Amino acid sequence: MAEIELEHRVEAMRGFNRFYTKQIGVLHEGLLKSPFSLTEGRVLYELAHREKAVATALSDELNLDSGYLSRILHSFKNRGLIAKETSKADGRQSLLSLTLKGRRPLPRSTPAPARDPGDVERLTAA
Repeated sequence: MAEIELEHRVEAMRGFNRFYTKQIGVLHEGLLKSPFSLTEGRVLYELAHREKAVATALSDELNLDSGYLSRILHSFKNRGLIAKETSKADGRQSLLSLTLKGRRPLPRSTPAPARDPGDVERLTAA
């Protein structure tokens, strides 16, 4: 495949992604009308479904920059959403878990928000 053709396909896919993420509103502040961004919601979800987590594993599995994840975790700690304890196996690592307050924002299963019935029509008309 010619390099120019590949670049054209990549740009077309990016355009498609930008258009539809804007249309369905997934990049708006506040995931599902919560105080959390999409990335923060992903981190909270992972923490809610693990006994104890290590930041390096979260960073790798969620493909997040370690500095960015560190800032998110620091914000969670300051808001009382997570607890940190030093790992007995490796004192350089902290084990992360949600506090009771941290579990409140994310119920086990969150129903999808009600959508405007015209959403599908607007998306298919585009």
